[in-house]
Amino acid sequence: MQILQKVKFLSQANSKWRCNIVAFVFLYSIANSILFQGPLYHRAFLSLDAIDLGGSLSLTTLFVFQLLISIVILTIVSLFSIRLTKLVCVLLTIGSAAALYFIVTYGTILDATMMGNVFNTNLSEASGFSHPKLLLYLVFFGIVPAFILRTIKVTHTPRSKRLLFLVATLLLGSTWIYANAQSWLWIDKNAKQFGGLILPWSYIVNSARYYDQTTSSRQEQRLLPDIRFTDTKSVVVVLVIGESARAQDFSLYGYQRETNPRLKKAGVTVMPNATSCSTYTTRSLQCMLSHLGDATPIRGGYEPLTSYLYRHGVEVMWRSNNFGEPRMKVSSFQKADDIRKECQGNCYREDYDELLLYKLNEHLRSAQGGKKILVVLHQSGSHGPQYFKKYPPEFETFKPVCRTVEQKKCSSAELINTYDNTILYTDFLLDKVIALLKSLDNTASVMMYMSDHGESLGENGLYLHGIPYSIAPAVQKNIPFLIWMSDKFAERRNLVNPLPVKNQEYSQNYIFHSVMGAFGLVSDVYEKDKDIFHSAAVDQVSLHPLKR
Repeated sequence: MQILQKVKFLSQANSKWRCNIVAFVFLYSIANSILFQGPLYHRAFLSLDAIDLGGSLSLTTLFVFQLLISIVILTIVSLFSIRLTKLVCVLLTIGSAAALYFIVTYGTILDATMMGNVFNTNLSEASGFSHPKLLLYLVFFGIVPAFILRTIKVTHTPRSKRLLFLVATLLLGSTWIYANAQSWLWIDKNAKQFGGLILPWSYIVNSARYYDQTTSSRQEQRLLPDIRFTDTKSVVVVLVIGESARAQDFSLYGYQRETNPRLKKAGVTVMPNATSCSTYTTRSLQCMLSHLGDATPIRGGYEPLTSYLYRHGVEVMWRSNNFGEPRMKVSSFQKADDIRKECQGNCYREDYDELLLYKLNEHLRSAQGGKKILVVLHQSGSHGPQYFKKYPPEFETFKPVCRTVEQKKCSSAELINTYDNTILYTDFLLDKVIALLKSLDNTASVMMYMSDHGESLGENGLYLHGIPYSIAPAVQKNIPFLIWMSDKFAERRNLVNPLPVKNQEYSQNYIFHSVMGAFGLVSDVYEKDKDIFHSAAVDQVSLHPLKR
C-alpha cells in the first residue's frame, strides 16, 4: 500500500502524465521489452553459436521482431478505441507479471501445451504453486506498473495518424528483418522456445490455440467398429496411470537407489525403452486411450478406449486423484472428492493415492461368471512442485527433502530425495494393487502401469514438465511401463510369466491394443503388433459376440 501511495503522490505532484496514443503504444512496447523479455533474451543469448557481429544482429532482429508485434497489435486496437487500448495494456501487464514468475522460477515455456496445463490445473494443484515470491512479482511487475499506466492521460490522435504510424512501423520493421534475413534461420530453429517466451503474446496466442483445440475435441465422437470376443471368461484388468514418473528414478530400470523394493519381488515385467507421446497429461491420456496412439489428432474425434469397452459390455470403472481425462461413458467415474464423500472420513490415507483403492477389493470380487472389468486408477503420483505432499510421512526414506515450491532454492540432492520418495510410495501402491489381484481366487487378472510423462528436476535449468515435445529433454519423455499378470491369466493366454520382452521401443501406443488383448477382444481397429499379450494361440480361438 505504501508503494501505491507513493506512486499516486508522484503522479498527483506532476498532475497527470500526458501523451498521445501513438507515443503511449510505443513507450508501452519499450517498457514491455525491459520488464518482461529478460528470459527471452537470456534463452536467445545461450542459443547463439558465437557472440560476434552476426550474433549481435540476430539478437537485435529478435528485439525488433517482438517490439514490432507489440506495436502493431496495440496500434490496431487503438484504431477501435483509445480507452480499450489503455485497459488492454493494464491487464496485459498484470498477466505478464504472473507469467514471468513461472518462467523464471520453473523455466516454463508458454506454448499451447503449457496453456493446456494451466487451464486443466485444479484448485488443489494450483495452490501447490503459491509462494510469497509470486505476490512480489504481481506487485512490482504487475500492479505498480499497471497503476502508473492508469494515471497516464492518453490524448487523442486522429485515426489517420495512427494508421500512418502503423504503416511506418510495419515498413521499418519489415525492412530491418528483411535486411537481416540470415537471422531467420536461427530464429526458426529456436521458434518453439522463443515463441513461448515473448510476453504477453505467448500466453494470449497459445491460449487461443488451446481453446480452438478443446472446442473441436468436444464435437461428437465417432464410434469405433464392433468388437468380437475371443474369450468370454472373467478377466480383471487394472490400468494404473502414473503422474510425472520418470524411468530414470526407478530401480527396476537400473537406478542406483532402491526405489522399487516391493515390485522387485512381485514378478513384474519391465518394458524397456518406454516413451510418452507428450510432456503433459491431457495429451498423454488421449494417446493411451486412442487406437491411433500418438497419431491421434489433437482435436480427437473417436471414442476413447473406456467408452469403447463399456459400449460392448465391459464394466469400466475410472477413479482419479488427478485431472485431464477425455469425455467418456463408463460404468462408474469417481474423482477423489467423490470417494472421500463415500467413505465419510473413514478412508485410509485419504490425502494420498491409496484413496483410489477404497473398497476396490469388494467390487472386483464380483468378477464372476464371465464378467470383464476394467479399472483405471489415475494417480496424483509425483506431480510437482510440492513432491513432499505426495507421500505419507513414513515414506520419507531419502533425506533431506525439499519443502518449498521454489525448487531452485533447494539443492539438487534435496529435490531428488523428495521426488524419489514419491516413487517409493508409488512402488508401495502398485504392490497393494497386485496383492489385491492375487486375492481374487480363480480369476485371470492383469495390472498395467504407465506414467503419463516424465519430469525435470533442475537438469539444464528446467523443472516440472510441459516443455514442447520436440525440444523436451529425455527425462520428460522416458517413462516406466510395468506389467503384472496372474498365473491364471498367463496360462489362459499361453504366456510365460513374467513376460519375456524384446529389446525394442515401447510407447503409449501399446496401451489401447494391449488392454483389448488382455480381455480377448478384437476388432477392425485392433493391432496385434501393439498388443504385448498377443500370442499365436489367440488366432486359433473362435470368435464369440458378447451381449450386454
